[in-house]
Amino acid sequence: MWLSVRALREVQKDRKVRQMPHLAFDVGGGSYPIEFVKVGRAVLGIDRECAEEVFSDIPEDAESIDLKSGPGGKIIFEYGKLRNYGLGTALSTEVTWVPQKIQIGSEIFMIEKDKLLEPRYRKELNCIPSSPSHILPGEVATFVRLPTFIQKDYEKKIKEIEGILSIKCEDIFGDKHITNQEFIIFTDYLSDKPNIHITFGDLVK
Repeated sequence: MWLSVRALREVQKDRKVRQMPHLAFDVGGGSYPIEFVKVGRAVLGIDRECAEEVFSDIPEDAESIDLKSGPGGKIIFEYGKLRNYGLGTALSTEVTWVPQKIQIGSEIFMIEKDKLLEPRYRKELNCIPSSPSHILPGEVATFVRLPTFIQKDYEKKIKEIEGILSIKCEDIFGDKHITNQEFIIFTDYLSDKPNIHITFGDLVK
């Protein structure tokens, strides 16, 4: 009996390994055109009433920073290639942007824990689902929403920001998987064609 139970456990473990997803962004970066849209406190992807409450300090006529859209608000630009290198499907995939260092003008600051409690840097407001949210083995997902700390940079002060992306998903058994990866964002608000440059770096523990 003991050998049978042990064999069964090995089979179950092997089955789980064979159904385990492994997600990571392709290393490298790219530039994407952005636009300034007067939406006040609203944040793309966040409930409007919630945004009105947590961003009450933002002027009602403030500009939000979004990827440039086409006629009628049609999505024409996506960023990031989140690839599933594993053998199993990744379900309910989302990434959380956790900034660690920021450059405003010529000044560089570390973003401490108390700063991460501010609405624009808060984890739950910088958690973005992938498109599609279910990623098959070998397939790629992308993103259309910028992190909130960029969207609500209405004073257009951020020059550069870097940190860690927490990439989360579930497998078909409901087990959760997390991958952490470095990112750097550069902004060019003053260009004739305003843009943002996003670079995905190494995996980290």
